[in-house]
Amino acid sequence: MKVNKYEEMKKKIPNIKKIMRIRQSRKQGDMGYIDFFMLGFGSMVGVGWAVSSNHWIAQAGGPIPAFLGFLIATLLLIPIGLCHGELLATLPQGGGVMVYTNKAFGKNLSFISSWFLTLSYITILPWEAIYINTILTDLIPWLSNSRILYYVAGYPIYLSSLVLGVILALLLFFINFKGSNFASKLQSLLSIIIIIIGIIVIIFSFKAGDKSNLYPIYKNVGEGSHSSLFGGIIAIVVIVPFFMSGFDTIAQSVEETSPEKKFRNVAISMVLSIIAAGVFYALVIISTGSVSNWQDYSLSSPPAMGSLLKNAYSGSFGYALDKLIVIGTVAGLFSTWNGMFMASARLIQSMAKNNLIPKVFAKEHPEYGTPITALVFCFFFAAIGPFVGMNLIDPLTSLGSVSFVIGWFLTCLSLAVIINKEKDYYTSFKAPGGKFTIYPAIFISGAIVLSTFIPKTPSFMGYTALIIFFVWLILGIVFLKIHNKREH
Repeated sequence: MKVNKYEEMKKKIPNIKKIMRIRQSRKQGDMGYIDFFMLGFGSMVGVGWAVSSNHWIAQAGGPIPAFLGFLIATLLLIPIGLCHGELLATLPQGGGVMVYTNKAFGKNLSFISSWFLTLSYITILPWEAIYINTILTDLIPWLSNSRILYYVAGYPIYLSSLVLGVILALLLFFINFKGSNFASKLQSLLSIIIIIIGIIVIIFSFKAGDKSNLYPIYKNVGEGSHSSLFGGIIAIVVIVPFFMSGFDTIAQSVEETSPEKKFRNVAISMVLSIIAAGVFYALVIISTGSVSNWQDYSLSSPPAMGSLLKNAYSGSFGYALDKLIVIGTVAGLFSTWNGMFMASARLIQSMAKNNLIPKVFAKEHPEYGTPITALVFCFFFAAIGPFVGMNLIDPLTSLGSVSFVIGWFLTCLSLAVIINKEKDYYTSFKAPGGKFTIYPAIFISGAIVLSTFIPKTPSFMGYTALIIFFVWLILGIVFLKIHNKREH
């Protein structure tokens, strides 16, 4: 009997060591409140502030409608962020909307919600890869001098771009493979760089700017189907979810902290990151839009902001501002790419743990505790971007935006259901205003979702994105039915 106990104990020792290694790795991934804020802010304020802001001016028909569009959208997002914060504090588990809808509605809707959230994340991975490749090709001209392999929608795909894209995706994979501590600290560093450079850009843009450059207040320059100031504002309001979607990464990474952390403060970090990102975007738009004739600036090729300030400030100072913007652009690209990579892998792992997708996606590395299979899956989508090229950017933007807002709508709806269903409902963070915050959040997110399906409106997602949307929906339904049959 003693021998048997000894043998049994020996067999358990390797498992004990394995558990200790995983626990240690998770202690190393102890994210603080600032880390969560930077994760959300850095995931939202990525490439858009430096690369896309002049294009937003064109889409809105001027800096003023673009500025107003971002401020209005930010105000509309605050109730949605408060609902997310309350559920995060109530159910602090990785998976976000997947966990919330499962609690409120059950497994089927939980699968559909996480299926679309996965779509929103994996559309951003190639999106960022395409843009970072384009920016680096502009910085290093010889990258575009290599052999053209093929064309996608008229856009040339270079051999050097493919090699660079795969290398960068591998770098991203390695960063996240080593654990959340390394990835989150990098995220904080990149976010600090964006904030510092962004503030410098805003200050010196206002200094060089003139309010006369903001006129005409509205004019359609050939971007979008709107014909009024209101239409221009709405055209921006409906694309903001794509560029402000990163706050949801906090919910995906909430388990990457110690149990001693107050989830109320994590929820507050999420809401503050939304406000900070919205104000930052709006100030960048109005300040840079005042520097020169906004119509010429809005139609310039990216990255137009560097050239704008280089011309506004001659000599070495203008050159320095141009290079700072390049650094901020690259930092923004990597911050969003890294944040979404982290969140995508955690979401896929959470889906596997909850038996929504095959268990293999829940597999963790024995030493680092990272979701290895999910990371490989995300690497594939991150690496595929340069293979499809720049001309698929707009459909990906629209599709990702719709998918994110579906997740927001279901999150807000889940909160209302849980509060009404649970008699002993308790949370450490309540959305101020209660139902007067929750129900407007449901209405706002639901209205945005519906508007994207209506053709010939400023918010319409486009037919390419619409086709991909329904293909993804049908695939999800088929996958869900097959999975349910296997369980029974």
